[in-house]
Amino acid sequence: MTHDTLDNDKITALTRFSVGTLDECEAMMVLEVASIEDDPSSTICIQIPMAMTPFMAQSLGNALLTAAEALKMGACVSHLKN
Repeated sequence: MTHDTLDNDKITALTRFSVGTLDECEAMMVLEVASIEDDPSSTICIQIPMAMTPFMAQSLGNALLTAAEALKMGACVSHLKN
């Protein structure tokens, strides 16, 4: 596994994450993502640190919970656009 840059056209997988607070006023999150390769020795892994307001952290958490609940319900037609 190398720690280079990822190709934006390839799918990546979340491999690890950590969360905490930064200076007692912002939320801090570090995501580790890895490219999905046929040959594991060519997999690229990077860590992305992010700081965000408490509101953004709560919004992100709620969005992830909503997506997880939707996955539990199964496939359905969606016409939503981001």
